[in-house]
Amino acid sequence: MDRQPIVCNTCTGVLLTTDSRDYTTQRGRLIVTNGYCSCPPAQKATPAVTSTAAPEPLAQRPVTETAMVNA
Repeated sequence: MDRQPIVCNTCTGVLLTTDSRDYTTQRGRLIVTNGYCSCPPAQKATPAVTSTAAPEPLAQRPVTETAMVNA
């Protein structure tokens, strides 16, 4: 199991977790002494647009009048 750090490297506050099992006695003591992390949340990177041109339409298949199903 990959363990995440408990304390923020920037502000030394305790990082939040979604798993209640991570809130141990050690983490509780750190919360009392250091408080929670006060850093602003990291923003997700926006995907880069490779081109501004509209995508080319896909070639369409010719329409047939009848189709044989289960033949």
